[in-house]
Amino acid sequence: MRKAISIILVAAFVILLSACSAEKPKIEDYEWKMRIVTHVEDGRIIYDAADEEADTYEGASIVEMTLVASDGKITLTDLTNGKAYTGSYTVSGKNPEGTDYRITLDGKTGYATVAMTTYADGREEPTLPISLDGYSIYFYAE
Repeated sequence: MRKAISIILVAAFVILLSACSAEKPKIEDYEWKMRIVTHVEDGRIIYDAADEEADTYEGASIVEMTLVASDGKITLTDLTNGKAYTGSYTVSGKNPEGTDYRITLDGKTGYATVAMTTYADGREEPTLPISLDGYSIYFYAE
């Protein structure tokens, strides 16, 4: 009996360690595509994705934006008007679901998290919500 309990405890410990070391999605793992931008104070949708499958919102401008990150540098490109915004990012924390970042983009500082989002239909997708200068910008992995 004692041997069985020892084996169960060792197995549980190994499973726990492997779960802790599982790789979490990171900002530099993907090229990100903007889905929506909202104004934090009133929840107004400012920009909507230039995507035929996405919902469209009344009064929102349709734009196509991408974000790439590598080696502490970040670039947000508005493909609609050809403008690019650059900045930096650093890891500010890790949690069981993903990685938190402090982002500085075009002189403004905000926060972001990269994690897997599970939808009602069961599918999972890496997502990157950013809170920056009174706006919430939601990206998904392309």
